[in-house]
Amino acid sequence: MRELYACQLLLTGNEESPGDTLNRAERLIREWVSRPTHLAPEFLSEGQHEASGGHTVAVSRYAPTEDGSSGWSCLWHFPGTDDPSVRWTLSLALAAQGKDACATVRIGLQQRSHSFQLRRPNYQFSAPAIVRTLLREFEVSDAGRPTSPTHTTLRTGDIPEFVEWLTNDQRALPVVVATNYPSTGQPLVDLRKLAKELSGLAHVVHLSTHLAARALSDRVGAKRSAWQGAVRLYWPKFKADADPYEHKYWTPSRLLEDDEALIDELRRWLGSVSAASVPENPALGWMRAARRKALAESGDIPPWVQEYIETTDAELRGLREERDDLKEDLAAALTDVAAMREQYALVSQYSTKPAADDGQSAAPRDANVSTLTTSEAYEHAKAEIGDDLVFLPSADASIKKFSEYRDPDKLHKALLDVADAGRRWGDGTLGKPFGEFFADLGYGYSAKNPAARDRRHKRHYEVKYKDNPVVMEPHLKVDESTGPDQCLRIYWYLDESDKVIVIGHVGRHLPD
Repeated sequence: MRELYACQLLLTGNEESPGDTLNRAERLIREWVSRPTHLAPEFLSEGQHEASGGHTVAVSRYAPTEDGSSGWSCLWHFPGTDDPSVRWTLSLALAAQGKDACATVRIGLQQRSHSFQLRRPNYQFSAPAIVRTLLREFEVSDAGRPTSPTHTTLRTGDIPEFVEWLTNDQRALPVVVATNYPSTGQPLVDLRKLAKELSGLAHVVHLSTHLAARALSDRVGAKRSAWQGAVRLYWPKFKADADPYEHKYWTPSRLLEDDEALIDELRRWLGSVSAASVPENPALGWMRAARRKALAESGDIPPWVQEYIETTDAELRGLREERDDLKEDLAAALTDVAAMREQYALVSQYSTKPAADDGQSAAPRDANVSTLTTSEAYEHAKAEIGDDLVFLPSADASIKKFSEYRDPDKLHKALLDVADAGRRWGDGTLGKPFGEFFADLGYGYSAKNPAARDRRHKRHYEVKYKDNPVVMEPHLKVDESTGPDQCLRIYWYLDESDKVIVIGHVGRHLPD
């Protein structure tokens, strides 16, 4: 059987004993299983139950012992709707011991036919709804932070506490961080659906503002952060000096192509890793031991058979230990493969994806700027700047029309200087007007531009930001050449609420 999904939840009920928590969780699971099987919850007692449509449900119970341990399990088989040749298996187990109650949910897929046919099975699956129900009905935490079936929204002031938890060695689940795309002011992925599909597999966090993304970059470094629509996954054991390739990153351009692909990729990938990582629920081991003990005490088994059973049990324990070791190796391998794929994707982007009309490839961060094309210098600056500036699609489009510019190094430096001004303005450390700041660096600057309000030229200065039209008036005069291809201007809009400079045009002087 191929396992596709697994999660383990430590359940806590308000002022409930672990036994009471287990009983309430059992009732919720029985109600959930009864709906598609049409088996009344009260009839889902111990034993095997057949239902219409090929559903089979096997229920087992581990009676409470003197130390308070108790357990319950439900094994549910049903045929696939997309491919009749496969059968789904859901394993649901509950264990109560000491002060804890533990729920484990697994999804597996296996061939129903005994005939061999080498082909890829056709299937679709989602995180089981019962996982979201358990997360809503009980208090479930991960390193002191609630585990929720919905996403969490963070503001700038929440980042210090968030990073402290993100780097906590006790955190058990990955964290998926999504940021806002500048043009819309919203994430490029459906966060509600993402959190739903990753229930029990990961925490989903939304950085609600540009400043929140910047605060995260300040604490973990730009290479390990996310901004301007990007999404990043942080594995447990993450540290501020971690290798960024180990924590997968989805660029805005990839998400713009197909945001649904991200959700499907994460569900399948994290599901496979979790299936290889989540240990067996203790209740299943207790039940096996209880059955062996009852069989041994029955007195109906000859000594040689009992010896054979004990030998076989010992071999099975060894095999389970080997299986657990292999699962750990598999989980690590799946993570390593993802890191290698991320490196390959970035290398491919730099080596094969054209960044400009001249066919030159995008430049890596350690490139010599003086040898770059205009578009490469622009992309290089964006990579260095991170989230200190917001670059709109209109800026990306404008630089492609400015490929004849002869001083990419000057373009690169000007963008870094604007980013420096933007960061200082956002942090409240600029200490002087923009005009004075840029004059000290040798640039011309205009805060107002009558042409931006002129009916004939206004359309050239309007850009879309957070789904609303805004006007770019402030602009930097980098060159004063009379030729339009060498007269570099950088136009922007000041977002007073997020305290960030929004770049809308990099290239020729706009009409006035």
